[in-house]
Amino acid sequence: MSADSKAAGKIKLPIAEAFRLSLENIRIRFYRSILTAAAIVLGIAFMTFLVMTTIIFRVYAEYAGVSAPIVGYQYWLVFISLLVCVVSITNSMLTAVYERYHEIGTMKCLGALDRHIILLFLIESALLGLLGGTMGFIFGGAVAVVTYGLQLGFDVVLNLSLYDIFLSFGLSVTLAVGLSVIATLYPAYRAAKAKPVEALRFEL
Repeated sequence: MSADSKAAGKIKLPIAEAFRLSLENIRIRFYRSILTAAAIVLGIAFMTFLVMTTIIFRVYAEYAGVSAPIVGYQYWLVFISLLVCVVSITNSMLTAVYERYHEIGTMKCLGALDRHIILLFLIESALLGLLGGTMGFIFGGAVAVVTYGLQLGFDVVLNLSLYDIFLSFGLSVTLAVGLSVIATLYPAYRAAKAKPVEALRFEL
């Protein structure tokens, strides 16, 4: 093994430091980060609304002794909204790569490896996914509870199972983080493959 390879193998980016840098990038580009998170919020909120609708109608059916209406046909709309969400995240992250080209070039000149650059972008997207998933669940769930509470009675929505609610929350956050990370893979790869000299010369 060459000396350069050994040196490269010793270069590490601690996870704690990667999180700190990712949070700092989100803070610096706060408004762009908010727009990215907003796309996640809208997609997850719509999905959560439909999931909570299914749960509420199931509880109502048990409470009133009637058949629960079928709302599953609407879930194809969720797929479309989440697909749009992924495209929006990818586009936003690609723009972020070009905006940070000088920064990426500087980091690579200082010894950052491709995997370090990828890790920073993935952690950043995961944090935005966590925020967007949480806010989307709260927003979508609140709209469903208020809407069907007014229609069916709040005694119905107050009988929702905590297990179903936490399961829906887990699904929302996991999906949001997963989609954010997947949507960021290509932009992160593009950032990692940037050549330091070209990156430092790049101008928007």
